[in-house]
Amino acid sequence: MLVAGGLAAACSSTGSPVARAPVTTPSVDPTAPATRPTTPATPTTPPATVAPTTSTTTPPAARPPYPLRFELLPLIDASRRTISHGIVVALTRKLTTLVWMPAEPGRWPLVVFAHGFEVGPAPYVHLLEAWAAQGFVVAAPEFPLTDEAIAGANLDENDIQQQPADVRYVIDALVAPGAPLAARIDASRVGVAGHSDGAETALAVSALPTPTGEPAIRAVIAMSVQPLTGVTSTANPPILVTQGDADTINPPAWGQQTWAEAAGPKYLAILHGAGHLPPLEAGSPWLPVVEATTEAFLRTYVARDAPSAGILAAGTDPPRMTITAAA
Repeated sequence: MLVAGGLAAACSSTGSPVARAPVTTPSVDPTAPATRPTTPATPTTPPATVAPTTSTTTPPAARPPYPLRFELLPLIDASRRTISHGIVVALTRKLTTLVWMPAEPGRWPLVVFAHGFEVGPAPYVHLLEAWAAQGFVVAAPEFPLTDEAIAGANLDENDIQQQPADVRYVIDALVAPGAPLAARIDASRVGVAGHSDGAETALAVSALPTPTGEPAIRAVIAMSVQPLTGVTSTANPPILVTQGDADTINPPAWGQQTWAEAAGPKYLAILHGAGHLPPLEAGSPWLPVVEATTEAFLRTYVARDAPSAGILAAGTDPPRMTITAAA
């Protein structure tokens, strides 16, 4: 079980740990915004030991890796304000979202990625493009107060408490009837992922109950995460935790604790000799095995078109990664 009642803003993607008290995560309001769709609930994801059910969506004729299409969506949540250090800096939440998807026709599974503190989506582009090339719509919002290039002097790590609702808003806005990319997305196959503070964000939104009529989160990838805090517990969906054993920002014990507390099916991928952000950046010696393992996980539990055995096969690379699974 995962505790989803609060997030601790205590890690920076680029600097030393920031000592902060835990803050309470607000519940996602199932009645707002008005653009939320009425997608029906879908069946529970199968366990790790069972080959997942193949989606009824007709696959395209081509095979991955696919050529990519890129979109920049100026999403704005008009139902919530942007508040930095107690001061209202905007009456809405601007969530400009970078989206990569296969250029081939078809309806694709959706993965929403939450970036770490200060850095925005930029350091993760190679990884996100790799996911998209395997047959996913990958959306990466720029959070208004934790992306330094966007926030500027308003940078506020405590705004992490607002980010689970941001991710839920982005999901709903992307799949809403009439939305620009709704016809390209299979709303029955949705996952979330994140790194550092973004991993905590993804973990929180995945563990919260699904609001009525909104897409369920099928799986979560939490990279260099710390455990959630609070009092409300719900079962998480299938989870993959990746953790560098030389991470000095979010210590390895945090990732291991997150995995230990999680409901199964769950996977723990230890990156040997890896720090915090470098394993996910282009040119990293760990990136190929990270890409292969996360892609296999997404195909099993989000796309639901591959058996779970592929995750262990992809993550078995002893010089750089070892992977553990539990039902």
